[in-house]
Amino acid sequence: MDEEILEKYWQYLRREYRKENTRKNYYKFVKYFLEWLWETKHKTYDELTPEDTKDYRAFCLENYKTNGNVGRLNAINNFVDKFLHRPELRISVPASEYVNKPVLSHEELERYRNAAETPLEKLIVTYQIDGLLRPGDFFKLKISSHDIENQILYIDDTKTGNNSVILTPNMIKAFKEYLPYRVKPKRKEDEDKLIIIPKGSHRGFAPSPDSDFIYRHTKKIAARAGFKRNIYPYLIKPSAITDGFNQRVNPRVLQRQARHKKIETTLRYNHATDNMVKEYFNRKQGIHDLDHLQSHEKARIWLDKLLAGEIDTATFKKGIDILLPTGRRRGEDIAYL
Repeated sequence: MDEEILEKYWQYLRREYRKENTRKNYYKFVKYFLEWLWETKHKTYDELTPEDTKDYRAFCLENYKTNGNVGRLNAINNFVDKFLHRPELRISVPASEYVNKPVLSHEELERYRNAAETPLEKLIVTYQIDGLLRPGDFFKLKISSHDIENQILYIDDTKTGNNSVILTPNMIKAFKEYLPYRVKPKRKEDEDKLIIIPKGSHRGFAPSPDSDFIYRHTKKIAARAGFKRNIYPYLIKPSAITDGFNQRVNPRVLQRQARHKKIETTLRYNHATDNMVKEYFNRKQGIHDLDHLQSHEKARIWLDKLLAGEIDTATFKKGIDILLPTGRRRGEDIAYL
């Protein structure tokens, strides 16, 4: 096999690409490609023809999902064009397909959160839900990157580059409660790593970025919560963003916490189900039927109109006087809202 060219390609990736995940994925996919080339056609990289790369593209499309082929085939194009300087070997890459994941409801998210028992588990679920962290982000977490005073968590070399998230009060609480239980690292290079494996043969070591550490803990917590459906790390983030939309969180707040460069990316996570849409229209169409609402529900509707710009402050105050029961002091229910 082309061991020598793979070593040279790895050195090229180290020079040209800052992100470790990009380097590793490109190298991995090119290695698979060269293995396929040898096993299928008994050829090495210097014997490549356009027909070979096209045949590999067809092989990938037949055996792998579209979204996985995006990275897989982009790696091949990088290898033949940028590294080998043979642009005639390039192949077309299919566009990514958007997958509408069946996200967790607010109640399911809370059930998942409450099922965490140990300080480490509570840290994981809180950083997943509040911090919107991806599984790979956890392996980059450092104690020194937590700026508690300014409520900022710095994360380097992420999918969107060096970035940060806002530390919510829940995240700060989980962080502080976890530290006393954190196992002492066995290696000097792990001393600043936040997550240290607490038990087993790897006790005292930071989990490897290639491990399924977060995946296994997510499955364990979900099983304890009694979920029958498949729960996995990449489901938590879109569920939490969707829950934010349902709780009327400003999309720009969600965009900032999710570290999305474009608001369109955040809006793609707004997985409104049929029940959510029904609830919205039922609530809107029931606005004028005030006789069947409690006083705080009436005030909530009037406040929504104020926030939406449908009425001014003076009208809002007059409406509150009319909507709330006779004899209640003006503003008495405002604190509830």
